[in-house]
Amino acid sequence: MATSSRQKLPFLHVIDDEFVLPDRGDEQEGPESAVPAGDPEEAVRLFHYYRQLMAQILGYEEELPEPASEADLAAAEAELGVALPADLRALYGIADGDDDLVNPLFDRHPWFPLAEIGDQDDEWLDIAQEWEHEPWRRTVFDTQPPDTVRRSPLRAGWIRFAFDTGGNWLAVDMDPGPNGRPGQVIAIGVDYTDGPTYVADSVTTFLRRLVEALERGDYRHHDKSLWIDADLPDWSGGHTRYSDDRPSRARAEQAGPRVQEVRVTGVEDCAFLTAVPDVCSLVLSSEGSPDLTPLAGRPVEHLELDMESADLTAPARNRELRSLSVTCARPLELAPLRTVPKLWALDIAAAHVADIATVTELKGLRYLEVTQDQWQELSELDNLPPLAVIGVHPHRPERDWPVSTAWVTTYDKPPSPTA
Repeated sequence: MATSSRQKLPFLHVIDDEFVLPDRGDEQEGPESAVPAGDPEEAVRLFHYYRQLMAQILGYEEELPEPASEADLAAAEAELGVALPADLRALYGIADGDDDLVNPLFDRHPWFPLAEIGDQDDEWLDIAQEWEHEPWRRTVFDTQPPDTVRRSPLRAGWIRFAFDTGGNWLAVDMDPGPNGRPGQVIAIGVDYTDGPTYVADSVTTFLRRLVEALERGDYRHHDKSLWIDADLPDWSGGHTRYSDDRPSRARAEQAGPRVQEVRVTGVEDCAFLTAVPDVCSLVLSSEGSPDLTPLAGRPVEHLELDMESADLTAPARNRELRSLSVTCARPLELAPLRTVPKLWALDIAAAHVADIATVTELKGLRYLEVTQDQWQELSELDNLPPLAVIGVHPHRPERDWPVSTAWVTTYDKPPSPTA
């Protein structure tokens, strides 16, 4: 059975099996006015030039499949419920995608035929969102540039057109974030459950970067194919991680202001949070009772506290807080949480709660993690929130944090694709 950073999972009681995890991307607005960046004529020109360069390098030219007809394109768009961007549509007018090509058009990502473009297996997402995997502890992060892509693991407007054969896709984004453009290319899949990655503003730009890489000689032979090292954002998945023994402030400042995930143990002073204004997932562990006032000004959506005592007054001033886990030895007051408008997940199994009846006033709660004794006390009360899932521990979990480690995670400095 999977374990969290603190303990084994509780016994899960699913009350509402139709409950869907809140999607942060649904809360974001689309662009007020966004013109697609793609150019169908330029995309076609780049397509032919790309194939010409590939033939010169490899000494042969692969045969392309027949083009898709206008009827084929219209049928595919009707099934998808959204029109393809003009540049990708133009490429299908040259050749219906072929995932059997040794050297696919989209570097290391075989290109789907139209018949397959809307028929993808999403078991990877179902598994990631199973309660045994604690999806409520995970945050979908923003990509770079900020607010270009909605903060979702998957959306209907993300049309997957190429596959890396390992559970990840390239998609054209027809439902972009407030700073995005329709038709931008993103990477999604099993390596991106913590957030999609922005790749290029269009298929046209994506092709241009591949062509420029071939012209520079930035490619490697791999068996009978080429691996192109284009000047594109990393799409290998995962975060860049910083870890050392310096004070927390030094670590945060090194990572840069775009840090979105922070974990620090041995916390004595939370002032270092001023250096990470965009943090939205925060785990703090302390042998004492640090002042949590700096949390009030942070857009933290997921918060985990493990300390001698915790005052939730400052964290409760954060109107973005969605999930909270508290481990503490001294009595914990839940009363401040009454004013948190978006709180839907709460873990108090490892806390001595002084006012557990406050849970009945947290009407937005859908996930609750408690001990058997805590649940017994709650079940005797009226007007409990409409919980979808209850996690029950037979006994109060023991704290099991390391005493002197820390790491921060950021999208600010992604690793090289060739690393």
